[in-house]
Amino acid sequence: MITALSPAVLRARSVAYAVVARLLGPDVTPLTDPEMISALRTALGAAGETAALGRLDGFVVEDLPDAQVLAGRWVRWFDLGRVAPYEASNLTASAGGDTARLADVAGFYRAFNMAVKGDRPDHVVAQLEFLALTLLAEAEAVERDEVDNADVAARATRSFLRDHVGSWLDAWASRIGEIDELRPWFPLAAAAADLVRTEAASRNVIPLRDAAALRADAGIPDDDEALLNCADEPLDFPS
Repeated sequence: MITALSPAVLRARSVAYAVVARLLGPDVTPLTDPEMISALRTALGAAGETAALGRLDGFVVEDLPDAQVLAGRWVRWFDLGRVAPYEASNLTASAGGDTARLADVAGFYRAFNMAVKGDRPDHVVAQLEFLALTLLAEAEAVERDEVDNADVAARATRSFLRDHVGSWLDAWASRIGEIDELRPWFPLAAAAADLVRTEAASRNVIPLRDAAALRADAGIPDDDEALLNCADEPLDFPS
């Protein structure tokens, strides 16, 4: 069933997903770029996302720590798994482990000629970028009056919201909000969660929730030891 959203709104939401994905990624450069924050505000405003837009109230790039400090915090909290930015890390493992879940996520991507390079397919950046892609595909199909193609894109969005990103992003954003060092990322994670939540509501989707969430320091060694084992190269996601 095709959404009633207009192509203009679909495009605005697509841009919002793409931009917030970059802002939540391991490269902290976009986080310190006022133009990126402005682009997100513009996209959210055009999409009518008042709740998500409100999350950015008071977010001032000039008040952030410098890029080196932010990069260190990314490694400390996200890259080392304290607040892992992965779907499977924020949900209860099934009897068969995470393999089936990851394979299902990758299957969504393959259907739209998308693949994740250098990391798992359930990374938050990849999942938000996938929604950006499906919404753009839906907008273009609606504009061309390609009903079947629009329906395929809309159904993919609905299923992905229900089975994957909608099931964990709220909990992940809440965990970020509990940690003072991650304050720079909280408005963005909360905005992404709001965007996903309203996306689901607009499409009459109820995500499959899981109440489980790891504590912030679950299974992580002391800071000095952990930092010695961190990866040197950033994740590489397709554009």
